[in-house]
Amino acid sequence: MTPEERAAIDERRTAFNKSLLGEDELGMVIRGHVHIEHELEGFIRARLTKPKELDQLKLDFSGRVKLAIALGLDERFRPALNFVGGLRNRFAHQLDIAIRSEDARDFYKALDEEAKEIAATQYKATHAKFKIPGRPGDMGQLDPRDRCTLFFVVLWSAVAVAGAQARALQ
Repeated sequence: MTPEERAAIDERRTAFNKSLLGEDELGMVIRGHVHIEHELEGFIRARLTKPKELDQLKLDFSGRVKLAIALGLDERFRPALNFVGGLRNRFAHQLDIAIRSEDARDFYKALDEEAKEIAATQYKATHAKFKIPGRPGDMGQLDPRDRCTLFFVVLWSAVAVAGAQARALQ
């Protein structure tokens, strides 16, 4: 990955983190989904020989996930991407909705083993470095919103890196 590509990912990650942390739960889920969808589309465009044709397909999120997998995105991302699409749909069609414990549990289950390990390791390292009073040392003890935020970040990062790798192969 070139320094320019790394800087671009860092800039998008900063915007993504701000959108997750600066919103109520509805905004966090919708914006988290939109940012992941943007990275997914970047991966797809990098893999297509005629990326402008993508606009003609009028794909929904599920269709983009299927196309990305068909174009080489690792299959292990499919369950988590599908979970995020379903969560967004639930949040987009209900009033007075909140992230539940089941949402955090199911999001975690949808992550592949490597993503689960990254989430746990990075949370533990961050907790040890900053020692924020009142924050649990184990990510499993976080409230559901905070766990989902962490999982959004891990998934976004995986898709962003896959997109950067696909662009490097062009």
